[in-house]
Order: sequence, then structure tokens, then C-alpha cells
Amino acid sequence: MRWIALVATAALCTACVTAVELSPAIAPSASPPDRSSEAAAVVCAPDLLAHVERAQGYEVAVGEPLCSALQRSVQGTYRRAERVAAPYKGQFGRVVRFYLTSSALSVRRQPDGELRATYSVGVAVETCGRDLKPTTRKLVTGTGIVSRDARGAALVKEAAEAALQQLADNMERLLVAGLDGPRVRAPDSERAQR
Repeated sequence: MRWIALVATAALCTACVTAVELSPAIAPSASPPDRSSEAAAVVCAPDLLAHVERAQGYEVAVGEPLCSALQRSVQGTYRRAERVAAPYKGQFGRVVRFYLTSSALSVRRQPDGELRATYSVGVAVETCGRDLKPTTRKLVTGTGIVSRDARGAALVKEAAEAALQQLADNMERLLVAGLDGPRVRAPDSERAQR
């Protein structure tokens, strides 16, 4: 009897969860005029790819949209960026690995009646040379806060996408600042798109 009550409670709780789907096309806002002449591998850690954030009845699959946004940051910084699970030595000039360090979603009703959605995310970025030995490791964050009288799912989506956008912009700036060696100009068509 107890088992049936637990199953019924679990079913009711999962029925109350609203899935929020994020855009898979988030990219840095601006493209640097030139980029490294090297090809880079993008590696997203398994826990980053599988991450789902849950709060106050909302469920956001963050992993794939986050990894895609990070890959676009690398594409804007290197001649070519390819997402791979496990690069081997010498395959790429650089390997850029991403690890999820923090993720927090909050949805709350404000005293004035407005709904506030806040999402913050932190990612560690580790760059490696062609020998796969780490050369740098830094932390990059993004935060999105949306507050207004609207449907909760729309606010959660907007806050999460704003955080991923900020993270992608910050990541590209960090990667550009750390570039060394020869550079090539970004294609005109790519600069015009942004």
C-alpha cells in the first residue's frame, strides 16, 4: 500500500513540471576581426551535456544549448572548431574543454506581484596544446534576470537564454585575449551575419 502511495505521489509531481526548451542557436553577439589560424577541438564534459536544471516546477535541459553556445564561441576565435568526444594528440592545434562548475535557477513571485526568473551558470574552460597538456584553466559565468508580469515558462526561457548569451560573449572575449601565434581574418560573410 505504501508503495502505491509513493508511485502516485511521484506521478503527480512529474505531471506538474513544465519543460522549458532553449534555443539551440545562441552565439556570441560580436565576432572578432581575426582569429587564430589553428583548428580547435571542442570537448564538453559529460555532466555539462547531461545537465538539466529544475526549480519551482520548471525543468530546463541546459546541456546541449550550453555546449552549442560554447562551440560557437570557439568557432569565432579559431579558424575551425569541431566538437569531439576525445581528441587524440596532434589531431588539433588546440583543444578547448568545458566543465560545468555551477548552475542555479530561481523562480519567485515578487511583493509587487511580478514574477522573477533568475538563472546563473559557471563554466570552467581549459585550453590544451596539440599534446593535450593543459595550458590554462579559467572560469567564465553568465547571469540572466527577468522580472515582469508574464507566464513563468516564458520568463524562465528568457532568463536562461540571457545567461547563455552572456556566457558565450564572455567566453569568446576570454578566448580571444588568450590567443597566441598567427591569425587569419574572419570571412566577410561571417562578420556581416553578426
